[in-house]
Amino acid sequence: MFLKSFGAACLIAASCFSTQAYSQVAVNTACDANNGLVIVSATDDGLYEETHGPENSIDGDLKADSRWSNQSQGAAKSLLLNLGAVQTVKAINIAWYKGDSRKAQFSIDVSGDGSEFESVVAERQSGGATLDYESYPINARQAQFVRINSNGNEANDWNSIVEVSISGCGEPVDKPAAPVITERKGRGVMGLRVDQAPGENFDLTGWYVTTPADDNADGKADSVYENELVAGWTDSRYFYTDLATGGMVFRSTPAGAKTSKNTNYTRTELRGMLRSGNESIETRLEGGIPNKNNWVFSSAPLSAQAKAGGVDGALKATLAVNQVTRLGKDYQVGRVIIGQIHAKDDEPIRLYYRKLPHHKYGSIYYAHEPAVGKEQWIEIIGSRADRGPNPDDGIALDEIFSYEIEVKGQQKDGVTVPMLYVKIIRDDGTEVSAEPLNMQNSGFSVEDDFMFFKAGAYSQNNSSPEPELDFDKVTFFKLDYSHSPVPEGPVSEGNGTAGNTAVAEQVVAPASIAASPGVIFDDSFADGNRDNGADQSDSNWWTTTNSSAVEVGNGYLGLVSGGSGRGIRTTFAPQTLAEGQKLVATFIFTTPETIGEDRDSAFRVGLYDKLGRAELEGDLSASSKKPNTAYDRLPGYMIDFDINLKDASAANIDIRKHKIDKQGRLLGTTKGYTRLGGGGDPYQFEPETTYTGTMSIQILANGVNIHGSLSKDGNVISEYSFIDEGSEINNYGMLAFHVNSKTFGSSKKADTPDNGLDFSNVTLVVRE
Repeated sequence: MFLKSFGAACLIAASCFSTQAYSQVAVNTACDANNGLVIVSATDDGLYEETHGPENSIDGDLKADSRWSNQSQGAAKSLLLNLGAVQTVKAINIAWYKGDSRKAQFSIDVSGDGSEFESVVAERQSGGATLDYESYPINARQAQFVRINSNGNEANDWNSIVEVSISGCGEPVDKPAAPVITERKGRGVMGLRVDQAPGENFDLTGWYVTTPADDNADGKADSVYENELVAGWTDSRYFYTDLATGGMVFRSTPAGAKTSKNTNYTRTELRGMLRSGNESIETRLEGGIPNKNNWVFSSAPLSAQAKAGGVDGALKATLAVNQVTRLGKDYQVGRVIIGQIHAKDDEPIRLYYRKLPHHKYGSIYYAHEPAVGKEQWIEIIGSRADRGPNPDDGIALDEIFSYEIEVKGQQKDGVTVPMLYVKIIRDDGTEVSAEPLNMQNSGFSVEDDFMFFKAGAYSQNNSSPEPELDFDKVTFFKLDYSHSPVPEGPVSEGNGTAGNTAVAEQVVAPASIAASPGVIFDDSFADGNRDNGADQSDSNWWTTTNSSAVEVGNGYLGLVSGGSGRGIRTTFAPQTLAEGQKLVATFIFTTPETIGEDRDSAFRVGLYDKLGRAELEGDLSASSKKPNTAYDRLPGYMIDFDINLKDASAANIDIRKHKIDKQGRLLGTTKGYTRLGGGGDPYQFEPETTYTGTMSIQILANGVNIHGSLSKDGNVISEYSFIDEGSEINNYGMLAFHVNSKTFGSSKKADTPDNGLDFSNVTLVVRE
């Protein structure tokens, strides 16, 4: 029998295959066969994970990525399977996602009409021992619908099934040519959910919000702090989720309350909070003294940097302005501030969007209010004039665009100069940048000032005669900020060290996991790939210098460096080491036919904190001519090996600490490091010989112990340790290698002999 009525977006399978629609299907009450039955559709409640819809569970594909995933939210989630006709059901077979490493909680019901269900498998756990099908036989039942109710697993509350098959017998049924697709609910744009509060769609651990409400009647605008925001606080008047896009809406009406008597305008605006919910840290200190909730310029004194929560910073947002005021005084109409850097008293930048009532498009410009000197105005798109022409290249209401605001230090004549960079990115990728602004004489590079980011809708019109109807509304689709870390060690008065910001794609760095003893990865490159693929515990490998650095094949990873200095690295889940724990990297490599001579510190190995920088999860080029800011200021250590020095007795292992200054080279130079010490027995590298090296980091009560070693044929050739007293670097998420030019091999071309080192195994483990 051919089934005719398949909706393209059927939400509930029972409604697509009602008993009324298929009353002509005869019920086969007696059959002896036990064959695979056709499943014509698999549906759920529409809240499945993006790309992991229920149709994946019946597509015949046992790959893990072709699965159904739907998260329990206080109750089980159901996968409803429609057999297309009433059949004799004898067994339900389920291939669970990660079924060999965890047990899922589930039960199974069946129904003839999709309304009345009978339990056939009581609540139980899966076996947790196989990725193949687990079969759950039942006493034969007449059913058209099978419902699998899943309620999380041992690890989390996700319900994930790779594939389902049903055994039994009955009427022949044709499977539809195209799968029945469950319409996904709660889906907005850019991965946002329309059914979640802003604090559930966005990471707001580093923000608090102020609105024009005065619900406590104290005469001032109300504020809601980080922990309450993250818990899902929303306000349908001023701060809520857009039901069409999932965006975070900021609505500010001129009729509302203001933050203080000195403020002329109302706002619904987020304020950056580096303390991330730790309320034992004050929002700000009196006197303008920096604290761990706020940040400073890298041009500020080092003593001020040490007190702050970050140095320099970048704010990135994707948004649309939906409405601006249209009534009131000419110089106020249509303007709203959408992003800021606020200092103790002044504002290094207020970024404006302005659209006049008779204009089709809006302009973008900013104000720089220094602590010393006159305010400056910089136009980026269009004009800020009250009666200017319509900006043909302007931005319309509801048009999605992005902005980036960044402060970073630039070295000039031995002095760190704070530079302000502002960029607008249109939806088509077109970029418009303002000229970099030199803030050296703006008065912010002092001991008693600090910074914080702000974003939202800060109304700049208090003259509208219809303040409840004439308001500003801005919707954000992405919002994040990042900072460079504060300097470590003793501080002194004077001008600070240059700082670069690596812009992360999170508001704060992703939470590190407390390190547990065991293997993080053990990569023998058996699958012939450099990504985290088929091998049971392999890792991703990225280039540090250029794309020609990696050569990979079955059983080896080549660092191609014969005629050029090159580096590679791998990233892993950040590990926070406790006192006594040791992170040990072991690397087995074979030298090529040609070994260079008198190459000091030419083979380098490093372990670093990634600081949550998303761009580190991929290839990144860097050279002396084109340094990469993503490698700046990463806390960590390097060990390096000398290569066949003329004075063989001088060959040793050096240990170095990554400094906070700007080099952008990672392991490509030792200039960005402080040498802590060196030693060990002398050694020489031989051609076409296999060696084993190690680098370890152990957390001590009084600092960090860094150790390096080199072995051959199971015997240690040389080793050296150094204790960096007082160091608190206990978080690591990246391992890197670098070889200088003319050190190993004579060629720099891939897939040629004698072109660099070949790694046959790299392992990273945590030990107690």
